[in-house]
Amino acid sequence: MEVSYYERGMALLSKYSMQIEGVDDIQPGSVDAGLIKELKQVSGWIQQLIQSEGDAFEVRVVGENGNARLVTAESGKLLRKIIKSYAPMGRGYKTLHQFEPYIDMAFNQIVKFGLSQEYLIPRGLVHIEEAKANAQQLNKCVDAIRQEAKSKQFESTLSSYRRSSNKNYKGLTKYVDALFERYSRLLVLRVDLSYSKEHSQTTQNQAKRDREHLFQNARSNNLFKDMVGYIWKLEHGPEKGFHYHVMFFFDGSKAREDITRAALIGRYWAENITQGRGLYFNCNAVKHNYKSCGIGMVDHTDGEMREGLRRAVVYLTKTDLYMKLQTEGRSMGRMNNPSPKDPRGRPRSKPPSKEWRC
Repeated sequence: MEVSYYERGMALLSKYSMQIEGVDDIQPGSVDAGLIKELKQVSGWIQQLIQSEGDAFEVRVVGENGNARLVTAESGKLLRKIIKSYAPMGRGYKTLHQFEPYIDMAFNQIVKFGLSQEYLIPRGLVHIEEAKANAQQLNKCVDAIRQEAKSKQFESTLSSYRRSSNKNYKGLTKYVDALFERYSRLLVLRVDLSYSKEHSQTTQNQAKRDREHLFQNARSNNLFKDMVGYIWKLEHGPEKGFHYHVMFFFDGSKAREDITRAALIGRYWAENITQGRGLYFNCNAVKHNYKSCGIGMVDHTDGEMREGLRRAVVYLTKTDLYMKLQTEGRSMGRMNNPSPKDPRGRPRSKPPSKEWRC
């Protein structure tokens, strides 16, 4: 039997989701964990709606006064949840972000059919003509969502979106593996670099200049003397503005005191790079709260710590599974791969602090 475009698209999504299973635990310092959880929930509602059948809303006449009420099927309840989520999410993030295909498609249909909070209100009696008009508009929106999800164009969009996210995830995990091939131990720091409330409107270009300034200075600043790698991810929130999630990797045979070192980097960002405009969060200071700790000193033979580090790297890319920041350049980057270890055991020079483009 021929497999539909929709079924193939769902299979693609399931296959990708399996590759990152086990990263749903919300941890201190994670990448906008609450937002990720909300986006995942909305995407799930939309996919359930797509698989549903029949009318989402029906009209039931009550009495002889020309009044009626809407009867809501399970699919109708899903649509109400999606519409309700659109108000704070669609309007708050749409200008700077591209939602994953399911969310983007459903939100676009909600806008197209003019649905808003008013369609969530009439649970009581209304005039029969008003009830019919509401039911018709809501059912048309549901049908449009179902039909678009089955289209070849949507399958292509979904495939392209997931492939891009998967590429970033695989690229970063390979990068960390390459660091362990070169260094037997890594001191891993996770520092979130942001701006104070009064500077939350800092532009993307200014944030970029600050980030470039930080890594340029790192080449000659003793604070970064033993740094052998880094990964950065740019994010944006309606209240927080632009901010960076950064992982720093130091040669574990030379560097110690991860909490102190992370705090010093944070202070350097806040006081020197941004001249008092910046803030920081030291994730290493709360690493004991992590369910699976992957920061601090990580030995290449420690499977548990390396799995925790893998989870931490996944969090840097997980927001992109559901919502990608639209930037004027890159939203993610890292230092180049380290040079391979000399088989004769002679020490090698520190790899250049150039960046690989994501």
